[in-house]
Amino acid sequence: MKSKTIYKTDSLEIETNRPFKEIGLLIESAKKLLVVSHINPDGDALGTQLAFAAYLKSLGKEVTLVREEAIPERYQFLPGIEQIRPIDDIKNSLDIDTVIALECPKLSRAGDIISSLSDDIKIINIDHHQDNDNYGQVKWIDKDASSVGEMVYELFESFRYQIDEETAVLLFTAILTDTGRFRYESTSGRTMEIAGKLIEAGANPRDICDKVFYDLQPATIKLIGNVLSNAEFIDNGKTCLLSLTNEILESEEYSEAETEGIAEYSLYGKGVKLGVTFKERSGGITRISLRSRGNPNVAKLAAEFGGGGHICAAGCSIDKPMTEAKKEFLQKLKEFQVED
Repeated sequence: MKSKTIYKTDSLEIETNRPFKEIGLLIESAKKLLVVSHINPDGDALGTQLAFAAYLKSLGKEVTLVREEAIPERYQFLPGIEQIRPIDDIKNSLDIDTVIALECPKLSRAGDIISSLSDDIKIINIDHHQDNDNYGQVKWIDKDASSVGEMVYELFESFRYQIDEETAVLLFTAILTDTGRFRYESTSGRTMEIAGKLIEAGANPRDICDKVFYDLQPATIKLIGNVLSNAEFIDNGKTCLLSLTNEILESEEYSEAETEGIAEYSLYGKGVKLGVTFKERSGGITRISLRSRGNPNVAKLAAEFGGGGHICAAGCSIDKPMTEAKKEFLQKLKEFQVED
């Protein structure tokens, strides 16, 4: 049974860079809220979406959760995952007054649902990307946070919201995945302290880690093997290139959702400093996922193609088929020195 939320604006401790009071007041005045995160959802996106929805519902708010694409199999265990509805189910009947956008540096990253919003809808923007557009009536951007999961925990703590076991699982999953299993440089002592508190609240780290990273479907393992068997190593082995072609993605054996997380394998090689994963999409578009050990700053590299992200994990797209996109990207890559 969920703990009842106690929310008192006059009891909050407000910091200049943490607009908790403003967020609380806007939520308090809202009646019907839409909680969104980015397309191609990962653990941080899904975990925080569901956790925030649980908090809002505890306040008696009417909440809608939406997704544009299929949810990867590895996240199907998350409590309440069935609440996130396909965009086609609600796009023509959306009735909301407030949007909470989580981990969307650009509002367009939430997908086509944005085109359904009227101009008078209020937006709360919560994100940790350094290239956030600062949209919305209230925005909380913390580029030093390891994840939006960490930020949402801090917000809940300030609101005196007692986190139950289900919410602990959601937020632990969010932090675990967006820190690369606590590997990325954004992982701080506070990150680990919060993770510990979530474990105390009921999150089982082994169970969650197994479900996200190890309990893979046979088709997923075959897909990973297919991609890794064609890995390319350049720049004296410091850069690893992975490719997901249309031929692979259109196979009946795999689903698009199974490709989530494959980019992480680009850094598994000894001596590899930079990982690049090319994913060919219909319409002649190539998505590129970047991973690094801190050098180069892949957020800057992604920005050269209109993308963005973090120092160690970022992404972008090139409106060209994979062969052409790959050539263009590798040409630009020559300008970014990868140190030993």
